[in-house]
Amino acid sequence: MTAEWWFKPSSEGSGLLWDWCGAPPPVYSLAPVRRTRSSEHNRHIPVTAFSTTTGGHLALESGLEHDLVRRLDRLSSVTWLVAQPVELRWTEPRKFRHVPDLLSTDAGGAVTLWDVRNPRRLDEKFTLQSDKTRSACAAVGWRYEVFTGLGEVERLNLLWLHGYRRRPSWQGGIEEAILATAAGRCVVLDDLFALDDGSGQAKSAVWHLVWNGTLQVDLESKLTGRTSVRITGDGTDG
Repeated sequence: MTAEWWFKPSSEGSGLLWDWCGAPPPVYSLAPVRRTRSSEHNRHIPVTAFSTTTGGHLALESGLEHDLVRRLDRLSSVTWLVAQPVELRWTEPRKFRHVPDLLSTDAGGAVTLWDVRNPRRLDEKFTLQSDKTRSACAAVGWRYEVFTGLGEVERLNLLWLHGYRRRPSWQGGIEEAILATAAGRCVVLDDLFALDDGSGQAKSAVWHLVWNGTLQVDLESKLTGRTSVRITGDGTDG
């Protein structure tokens, strides 16, 4: 039942069997172990997504994977992401291979492998695959999670905030006033939007601070002017 771990330590290299003797794999330089592609026999719809965490593009295999990346990419606790990061191989009791969909690292050094699966496809085969992967991760001190999607409201909110990932050039000129207002009691988004002079700059700055986590709102509820907001100190901007 012991798994073999096959990585690509760089985009120029080939697959390498990692023996875990002495050191973990170089997660910050890993390349995908396979190329994403679509075909008449492949139900995946490849997606190329830019990641603010890595500063580059991730080749994803589905929109559901993109949903997961949108959730993780805005968190300051997430320090790295790799798509199709490893191929796990088993030879007993029968030959079996699996490529998890995503790898993430956090500020504490923890590594998580993610499998993405539509809830309608959580079948017996996937359960076996998931159990094997979870056991393999536990054996090397990594975490394992299964992502089955976002609620409709949270997904739409993240799609909206996705347009405000880049820090506006004018952010520094208005951010102090936004945070000072947000530090009050019972603050709602309309209180922050009232700082706008009609140019839209303050509003876009507010949305950027919501995206990066400096301002916290309930993303599982519809965002309106009456949405409560508070400072969390969980921003990603330096």
